[in-house]
Amino acid sequence: MQYSITEFEALYKRCFPSSMRLAMSLLHEEDKARDVVQEVFLKLWESDIRVDNPMAFIIRSVRNASLNQINMLDTRERIRQKLTFESSTPEYDSELRNEEVLSVIKRLLTLREQQIVEKIYIDGMSYKEAAESLDISVSAVNKNIVSALKKLRNHFKTGKS
Repeated sequence: MQYSITEFEALYKRCFPSSMRLAMSLLHEEDKARDVVQEVFLKLWESDIRVDNPMAFIIRSVRNASLNQINMLDTRERIRQKLTFESSTPEYDSELRNEEVLSVIKRLLTLREQQIVEKIYIDGMSYKEAAESLDISVSAVNKNIVSALKKLRNHFKTGKS
């Protein structure tokens, strides 16, 4: 432990909000984001190193830990988690559900959002790979994924476009 309690508390207060925003933008679930951020701070606290630029170190660590968390999930599981919706019929046919999801994707999402959703969730590409294949930035991929998933969640939760 290279930081005093006072130093570490100040570092935590300074870095926690931006770390949470980053983790949320990547993971889209507050509990998972909070776990990732807490784990990064815990590792820093327990380590025997003192970093020159703690803010950059923490942000990079949160980003890497979030991406590792995303990569651990199976592609189909990610789709299921992000696009889940309650069915009124217990024996709702998964093929019919898939058709409905695809129909909603084509109807609600912009062409760019559709392309990115396909690259990430169907082709299994990373954000970086999708960005390179579409000749856009990784942040543009993230922005479009966030927008697309928000539209889809809203549709399936409320039944409205």
